[in-house]
Amino acid sequence: MQLLNMIFIVDDDPIHQQIANLMIKRQGIGEKVKAFSEAQDALNYLREYIYEPDLLPDLILLDLNMPVMDGWDFLNDYAGFYEQLPKKIGIFVLTSSIDDSDRKKVDDYAFVKGYLTKPLSSEIINKLQGE
Repeated sequence: MQLLNMIFIVDDDPIHQQIANLMIKRQGIGEKVKAFSEAQDALNYLREYIYEPDLLPDLILLDLNMPVMDGWDFLNDYAGFYEQLPKKIGIFVLTSSIDDSDRKKVDDYAFVKGYLTKPLSSEIINKLQGE
Protein backbone atom coordinates (compact mmCIF):
# COMPACT_ATOMS: atom_id res chain seq x y z
CA MET A 1 0.00 0.00 0.00
CA GLN A 2 1.16 3.48 -0.74
CA LEU A 3 1.78 5.91 2.07
CA LEU A 4 -1.24 8.10 2.75
CA ASN A 5 -0.52 11.81 2.57
CA MET A 6 -2.90 12.89 5.34
CA ILE A 7 -5.19 11.17 7.83
CA PHE A 8 -7.85 12.89 9.92
CA ILE A 9 -8.88 11.61 13.33
CA VAL A 10 -12.26 13.05 14.34
CA ASP A 11 -12.74 12.11 17.98
CA ASP A 12 -13.51 14.15 21.10
CA ASP A 13 -11.37 11.91 23.33
CA PRO A 14 -7.73 13.12 23.43
CA ILE A 15 -6.55 9.69 24.63
CA HIS A 16 -8.11 7.97 21.61
CA GLN A 17 -6.60 10.65 19.40
CA GLN A 18 -3.15 9.92 20.82
CA ILE A 19 -3.56 6.14 20.51
CA ALA A 20 -4.71 6.43 16.90
CA ASN A 21 -1.93 8.87 16.04
CA LEU A 22 0.68 6.60 17.62
CA MET A 23 -0.62 3.47 15.87
CA ILE A 24 -0.77 5.20 12.47
CA LYS A 25 2.81 6.43 12.85
CA ARG A 26 4.05 3.10 14.22
CA GLN A 27 2.54 1.23 11.27
CA GLY A 28 3.88 3.85 8.87
CA ILE A 29 0.71 4.33 6.84
CA GLY A 30 0.43 8.11 6.96
CA GLU A 31 2.76 11.06 6.64
CA LYS A 32 0.55 13.58 8.44
CA VAL A 33 -2.12 13.04 11.04
CA LYS A 34 -4.51 15.84 11.96
CA ALA A 35 -6.82 15.43 14.93
CA PHE A 36 -10.13 17.21 15.42
CA SER A 37 -11.99 17.17 18.74
CA GLU A 38 -15.04 18.74 17.13
CA ALA A 39 -16.67 17.21 14.05
CA GLN A 40 -17.72 20.67 12.86
CA ASP A 41 -14.07 21.76 12.72
CA ALA A 42 -13.26 18.85 10.41
CA LEU A 43 -16.19 19.75 8.14
CA ASN A 44 -15.12 23.40 8.11
CA TYR A 45 -11.60 22.32 7.08
CA LEU A 46 -12.95 20.14 4.25
CA ARG A 47 -15.12 22.99 2.98
CA GLU A 48 -12.28 25.51 3.25
CA TYR A 49 -9.95 23.35 1.14
CA ILE A 50 -12.60 21.81 -1.12
CA TYR A 51 -10.70 22.84 -4.27
CA GLU A 52 -7.22 21.97 -3.01
CA PRO A 53 -6.83 18.18 -3.24
CA ASP A 54 -3.30 18.23 -1.81
CA LEU A 55 -4.65 19.68 1.44
CA LEU A 56 -7.49 17.16 1.78
CA PRO A 57 -7.09 13.93 3.74
CA ASP A 58 -6.89 10.50 2.13
CA LEU A 59 -8.58 8.91 5.11
CA ILE A 60 -10.88 9.99 7.95
CA LEU A 61 -11.32 7.97 11.14
CA LEU A 62 -14.63 9.14 12.59
CA ASP A 63 -16.01 8.58 16.08
CA LEU A 64 -19.80 8.38 16.37
CA ASN A 65 -20.35 9.46 19.96
CA MET A 66 -19.26 13.06 20.38
CA PRO A 67 -20.90 16.06 22.08
CA VAL A 68 -22.20 19.03 20.09
CA MET A 69 -21.98 17.37 16.65
CA ASP A 70 -21.78 13.59 16.62
CA GLY A 71 -20.54 11.29 13.89
CA TRP A 72 -24.04 10.87 12.43
CA ASP A 73 -24.37 14.65 12.05
CA PHE A 74 -20.94 14.70 10.40
CA LEU A 75 -21.95 11.97 7.93
CA ASN A 76 -25.25 13.69 7.10
CA ASP A 77 -23.51 17.02 6.48
CA TYR A 78 -20.65 15.38 4.50
CA ALA A 79 -23.20 13.55 2.33
CA GLY A 80 -24.33 16.93 1.02
CA PHE A 81 -21.00 17.94 -0.49
CA TYR A 82 -18.59 15.00 -0.76
CA GLU A 83 -19.28 14.53 -4.48
CA GLN A 84 -17.86 18.01 -5.09
CA LEU A 85 -14.50 17.04 -3.56
CA PRO A 86 -11.69 16.67 -6.10
CA LYS A 87 -10.58 13.36 -4.58
CA LYS A 88 -12.20 10.40 -2.87
CA ILE A 89 -11.67 10.36 0.87
CA GLY A 90 -11.92 7.02 2.62
CA ILE A 91 -14.05 7.29 5.75
CA PHE A 92 -14.01 4.64 8.43
CA VAL A 93 -16.21 4.86 11.49
CA LEU A 94 -13.94 4.11 14.46
CA THR A 95 -16.13 3.86 17.53
CA SER A 96 -16.58 2.20 20.88
CA SER A 97 -20.18 1.36 19.92
CA ILE A 98 -20.83 -2.33 19.41
CA ASP A 99 -24.52 -1.71 18.71
CA ASP A 100 -25.71 -3.66 15.65
CA SER A 101 -28.14 -0.87 14.75
CA ASP A 102 -25.17 1.53 14.45
CA ARG A 103 -23.38 -0.96 12.20
CA LYS A 104 -26.44 -1.28 9.98
CA LYS A 105 -27.05 2.48 9.92
CA VAL A 106 -23.48 3.09 8.66
CA ASP A 107 -24.35 0.99 5.60
CA ASP A 108 -26.75 3.77 4.56
CA TYR A 109 -23.72 5.93 3.74
CA ALA A 110 -22.19 4.60 0.52
CA PHE A 111 -19.02 6.65 1.02
CA VAL A 112 -18.19 4.99 4.37
CA LYS A 113 -15.71 2.19 3.76
CA GLY A 114 -16.04 0.37 7.05
CA TYR A 115 -17.07 0.14 10.68
CA LEU A 116 -14.25 -0.43 13.14
CA THR A 117 -14.26 -0.66 16.92
CA LYS A 118 -11.85 1.07 19.26
CA PRO A 119 -9.09 0.99 20.15
CA LEU A 120 -7.15 1.28 16.92
CA SER A 121 -4.87 -1.74 16.65
CA SER A 122 -2.32 -3.03 14.16
CA GLU A 123 -4.97 -5.52 12.91
CA ILE A 124 -7.38 -2.66 12.21
CA ILE A 125 -4.64 -0.67 10.48
CA ASN A 126 -3.98 -3.69 8.28
CA LYS A 127 -7.67 -3.49 7.25
CA LEU A 128 -7.21 0.18 6.41
CA GLN A 129 -4.16 -0.66 4.32
CA GLY A 130 -6.21 -3.18 2.37
CA GLU A 131 -8.48 -0.40 1.08
